[in-house]
Amino acid sequence: MGSLICLSQLVCLLFFLHSQLTSSSSFTSCSTLLCSQEQSLALLQFKQQLSYPTSSLSNCPNDSYPKIESWKESIDFCSWDGVKCDKTRRYVIGLDLSCSRLQGTIPSNSSLFLLPHLQQLNLAFNNFSLSEISSRFGWFARLKYLNLSYSQCLGQVPLELSNLSNLVSLDLSGNNIGLKNFVLKSLVQNLSKLRELHLDHVNMSLVSLDSLMNLSSSLTSLTLNGCELHGTLPYNIFRLPNLHVLSLVSNPELTGFFPMTNWSNPLMFLDISTTRFSGALPNSIGNLKFLEHLGLCQCNFSGLVPASLGNLTQITFLGLSNNNFG
Repeated sequence: MGSLICLSQLVCLLFFLHSQLTSSSSFTSCSTLLCSQEQSLALLQFKQQLSYPTSSLSNCPNDSYPKIESWKESIDFCSWDGVKCDKTRRYVIGLDLSCSRLQGTIPSNSSLFLLPHLQQLNLAFNNFSLSEISSRFGWFARLKYLNLSYSQCLGQVPLELSNLSNLVSLDLSGNNIGLKNFVLKSLVQNLSKLRELHLDHVNMSLVSLDSLMNLSSSLTSLTLNGCELHGTLPYNIFRLPNLHVLSLVSNPELTGFFPMTNWSNPLMFLDISTTRFSGALPNSIGNLKFLEHLGLCQCNFSGLVPASLGNLTQITFLGLSNNNFG
């Protein structure tokens, strides 16, 4: 009996090592048992590559804890904290390790990338020691949600993220990273299913705003706060038919104008404070009947405040200070 167990472990280990040298297609043909053993080993190795100090990041709840601390070989990996499995095939399809006090790096040979069935990956609010975002994040062909926000990354946003054609939500906010123009163009062109794009404090000073012309019409939330944007914002962004949130705060070199006519969409949150938007506020702003937050502080608006603002019956915040209204 003992020899059978050892043989099983040896087969599993050989498969694990082989998978590091082959593409993710090898996972599609393995048995459910072998795939389960493979993924359990991959997760345990990922745990070993990281540490988890006792103190949590300031932006995390006081009751946050290192989820991977509970990962033990004696417990079914599908029941581990932060792990979500497909109920039938037992593939790991979700990994939520946000606010888990993780510390270390995620190199390109990390066993994290041996989980090709991932659909959701949240590593936000950890400390990855100012390491670069690996191009291998672009290998998760099934990925729909990727959140690496406030995780102490640096370098450039890798072009390979534009391979994630099934991506619905992308959040890279709060890292010391830059985004080049050709990468943004590729992201906009290839991520046609994207509904949420959050790049707050990503350095976009090298980006031409024309690259934002063809954003997905499915987009519901776009936040580009503190991105060092410069130039004129494409007019069509205000007309995206499903946009609920648009936040462009603290881009002092960003200019633009609101649509003068036929401006009607489901915007609930609009904030362009501390930009160089100018001109008169159009009466059409009163057509945004779902608007709850309107921030226009420290811009260059002039003229009269339109009476149509009174039509915004859902408004809970209105900021108009430090403009040139008559």
